[in-house]
Amino acid sequence: MRCFPRPDTRPDPIKGRFDAQGRRAPEVPRKSGAHVRPRGHRLKPSPDVIIAHTQPGLEGVAIREALARFPGVREVGRRSIADRNGMALLGVDRPQALTRMRCAEDLFALAAYACPLAATEEGLEQARKVARNAPFVETALARRVALTPGSRAGRRLGFRVLVRTTGRQEYRRVDLQKALERGIAERGDRRWRLEEQGEVQWWATLLDDELILAIRLTDDRMRQREYKVAHFPGSLRPSVAAAMALLSQPTDDDVVLDPLCGAGTILIERAHLGRYRMLLGGDSDPRALAAARDNVGPRYKPIELREWDAAALPLGDGAVTRIITNLPWGRKSGSHADNVRLYPRLLREFRRVLAPGGLMVLMTSETRLMRELLEENRIVPSSILTVTVLGTPASIYVCRFA
Repeated sequence: MRCFPRPDTRPDPIKGRFDAQGRRAPEVPRKSGAHVRPRGHRLKPSPDVIIAHTQPGLEGVAIREALARFPGVREVGRRSIADRNGMALLGVDRPQALTRMRCAEDLFALAAYACPLAATEEGLEQARKVARNAPFVETALARRVALTPGSRAGRRLGFRVLVRTTGRQEYRRVDLQKALERGIAERGDRRWRLEEQGEVQWWATLLDDELILAIRLTDDRMRQREYKVAHFPGSLRPSVAAAMALLSQPTDDDVVLDPLCGAGTILIERAHLGRYRMLLGGDSDPRALAAARDNVGPRYKPIELREWDAAALPLGDGAVTRIITNLPWGRKSGSHADNVRLYPRLLREFRRVLAPGGLMVLMTSETRLMRELLEENRIVPSSILTVTVLGTPASIYVCRFA
């Protein structure tokens, strides 16, 4: 198994850090549907801009992965729509390599860009002209043909437009959609036909006054994983599992533990990131372990999967170098009251089995409970990522122990 270079260590704009005394820095609450765009960071549109969609909050991790794995890639920007997705904007000459990204779920090619777009009715006319004169469509269509089997870029193309908006405008989202549809139909490069299931998908993202118009390059096969033959309720999305594994700063001599492994997604995604000494996973539910064994199959060795109590692990002190796990959220199974009793036991056990210098990456939606427990145990995370998974806000805690 080939290992790619260590992840880029340049700082990410990660919210919710702890100070030296273990107190959490104040956060600015994010409204539903709000987006993040660094002030003054307008895009420099060009035909080589590829937009990788992630789960909201993980766009920085996706950028880190792309820079580490694929030579010649550069960061163009990043955006996040809280309830929908993160957008990692990358400059790349050959986007085919990006289909191997583990943290991304979809790829788009920039077709046109406008900023500012008026919030008044005038903005609709602007949008129509942006779509009609979109300068990078030929490049985008050629890349779509290269990346998606069975696609084409003929003289007659059916299309549809999907629109997401944030901020306040005097017009409705559907009005913007119709304006863009008119603009595309007016283009002189092809005979564009508006169809309910049009083969070419134009995605328009309006972030306050910034319009990003892109053409989808990939299909659902990118977010799916061929190893995922068995599913288990509450199983983690592979792209999120990959991001957590990347945040563990993989090394060749890692002994990786997922004490609540479910269907095994985190361990498998860690295996795809490079070499390791051992993968260890376990769960108290035999049905989850059965799913994990089906997904692992004969691959990803050496690996051990066991039935156990995660709060009383059959492992020696300092036996592992990395712990990567998705803690119980108390939603689909269990409850907040259960977690109040369980989390302290888990943290004590994790500290016991983690070797000095080891690192743990934990995700949960129980952010208040985690904050209290980390302060009580004087655990100072090196970073905290605020994310949204299937519409539910959560945090990923990265903690290293001396």
